Amino acid sequence: MPAREFRPSWMGFLATLVVAAVCLQAAVWQLSRADEKRTLARDFETRADAGYLNLPELLVKDEAGNYPVTLRGVPDNSRHILLDNRTLEGIAGYHLLTPLRSENGQWLLVNRGWLPRGRDRAVLPDIPPLPADNDDGMVTVNGRSYIYSPRTFVLADDDLSAVTWPLRVQKVEMDALSALLGVELAPFEIRVDPGFALETGEQLPRIWHDPVMGPERHHAYAVQWFALAGAVVVFFIAISLRRREAD
Repeated sequence: MPAREFRPSWMGFLATLVVAAVCLQAAVWQLSRADEKRTLARDFETRADAGYLNLPELLVKDEAGNYPVTLRGVPDNSRHILLDNRTLEGIAGYHLLTPLRSENGQWLLVNRGWLPRGRDRAVLPDIPPLPADNDDGMVTVNGRSYIYSPRTFVLADDDLSAVTWPLRVQKVEMDALSALLGVELAPFEIRVDPGFALETGEQLPRIWHDPVMGPERHHAYAVQWFALAGAVVVFFIAISLRRREAD
């Protein structure tokens, strides 16, 4: 029986390293999402009965995420943002974010809800303007503050070198968007309450919390990604050993 020796190829080693790293990154992201959803659930229970804050009250909070808030402001209907890879009942689409200047001068993003992507990804959907509710040009918004995780997992970073509006992005980075808009955005967005009439006519769907994708499901996905990373390494070792036996 020939002796076994571990003699891997450099190409195989590099390929295994890349695939395993991607799997591990996905697993860690799933764990972070599980932690985030546990925090959201806890905050909802704690802050649900607190009543609506106004924007100045929210801005002085040390941790301003997940508070009920009501505000008024003037929307910027010329520079909408489409947050990509948002599905609803298995249909691909976007979250529609509209910049708004509040009556106290603070700029922030209002997440108005979900828009379907359509068959052709290259064609962006028609975006309904956010209409004012009276002659002063302002609109009233009731919703909840939401802070995006800095650990959002995407396959590629957004190319913001040549910007056109509406802007399609893979993730929301407030500093980068503030620079593009030329304003200082609040560190949170406002997710409009599902039952709040914001647009004229039919309201955009607003399902902010997926009951199917709870923390437990994210943990299960993390285990699968860890297992896949381990399987890739084991496969590489086995192939390397077999290659040596054949020499």
